[in-house]
Amino acid sequence: MAKSSGLAVLALLIAIGALGLGLYQIFFAVAPTDEGSGIKNTWYKFDYSSKKTNPISTTIKIDTLTIDFTVSSGESVYFHFNTKAAVQAGTNSYIQLNFVLDGDVLSGPTYPWWSIHTMGDRIDVPVSLQMSLDTVSAGAHNVTISIFGSDINNEIFSSTLLVQTFVP
Repeated sequence: MAKSSGLAVLALLIAIGALGLGLYQIFFAVAPTDEGSGIKNTWYKFDYSSKKTNPISTTIKIDTLTIDFTVSSGESVYFHFNTKAAVQAGTNSYIQLNFVLDGDVLSGPTYPWWSIHTMGDRIDVPVSLQMSLDTVSAGAHNVTISIFGSDINNEIFSSTLLVQTFVP
């Protein structure tokens, strides 16, 4: 009989504990207050053709990847670019890739960019470039990619560009 009384007491303690946890969640746990967060809009472009750095030492904007998008008040913007880049063999041969927002090439220490160099053999590499900005003003905008290189045969191909607006 003592064994069944002990089990009854244990079951009662577990039930009281579960009831206490349930009451705690109802009255004290903080529920998410902003259910409006998350991805709001998505735009996407792809271009399988080759884009070469010809003429050399010139910023070339890739018009076939241009995406027109709209930002609403309170939204941030996420950009994601994927491509395959080829840098020809040679002494200090390179290609550089940047995002271009509203016609301005985003470069420098505050924006991500890719630069692929070779001092010898040809290089073929996949490239993924991402950026998120919370400083883009509300309204209509456009984005694309620019390339800049040292050889007329340096190129990108099989490119995709994704833009998403979201509320953090």
